[in-house]
Amino acid sequence: MRKVVVVLLVIAGLILAGCGPAILPAAAPATQSGEQFVVALPRLVLNFDADGKPGIEGLPVEQIARSMGYVLDLSAYRIDPAYVNWMTQSNIQHVEVRQTGGGLALLANGKLMPSVKWADGSLEATAGLVRMLGPQNEQLASLLQKVAPIAQRLGLSILLKFPVQAGAAAIPMATDAVVMATPVPVSGAASAVVQFEIKYDEQGVPSIMGISAQDLAAAGLNANLALHPYYVQQAQANNIQYMQLRSKGDGLYLYLNGQPLPAVVWDKTALDNTLDVVQKLYAVYPIDWELIKQFEPLLSNTDISILINLPVASGAQPIPIKRQ
Repeated sequence: MRKVVVVLLVIAGLILAGCGPAILPAAAPATQSGEQFVVALPRLVLNFDADGKPGIEGLPVEQIARSMGYVLDLSAYRIDPAYVNWMTQSNIQHVEVRQTGGGLALLANGKLMPSVKWADGSLEATAGLVRMLGPQNEQLASLLQKVAPIAQRLGLSILLKFPVQAGAAAIPMATDAVVMATPVPVSGAASAVVQFEIKYDEQGVPSIMGISAQDLAAAGLNANLALHPYYVQQAQANNIQYMQLRSKGDGLYLYLNGQPLPAVVWDKTALDNTLDVVQKLYAVYPIDWELIKQFEPLLSNTDISILINLPVASGAQPIPIKRQ
């Protein structure tokens, strides 16, 4: 066991020494309690060969392990060669996930895709939503609250590289400026506006402008928006009074009692990048890409606001609705 630990420590030290500068998180190192906490690691590059076997770029880890009398077989962590071939034939040379402190950036071929973003308190607020799903999730919810300050102060990037297509030029990895770029919303009037409220009663029956799901069912229309009374009770037990789904073309945001949760953010550039990657991956399929492109402006410039009101528990103080 001691030999294994030594080998792992040597490999970890070589990784830290040879993988470039540390990825610094965006969050300040000081926590609310006054403690200092930052863990910033260099970009870790995993190379996959045509057989799907992984390796760490610039570091012969198996050879290092053998030199110390320990057999390290990375083939146990290989991925299906069919997926590697798919990436190669599509000229997807690398995919990166980077934890920036303010979220998770997703990149393909060095271009930013729709990514996850969180603000101060967002990860902690997610615990309330987890608790609403059932008391069995209490341990997970408590863990989220404890891990949130740590997650915001981690700097980590994992990049997966695939074999380059024959004759294709190597595509450079993303710069810090690309990774940390702020989504730019489309200016001008919205291409579509969707705004309404849903009110639930104690039984989980929804209504919009006084028209309930039961009224629609009586008229032969099915609106499958009902909540099981159990989830209404869980929301009351955790004082979750309202939720809001919001988008102004720069992402999809969810608020719990007015508190933001982690969001999926994008702009026109990120959507263009995503469509480009999807076209490469599914180029052999008879898909009308020009038709799909016509829907992109609608997604990047739509004003959406869906407010979900839940019944307030008996004795609870109503929380004023703060529209985003």
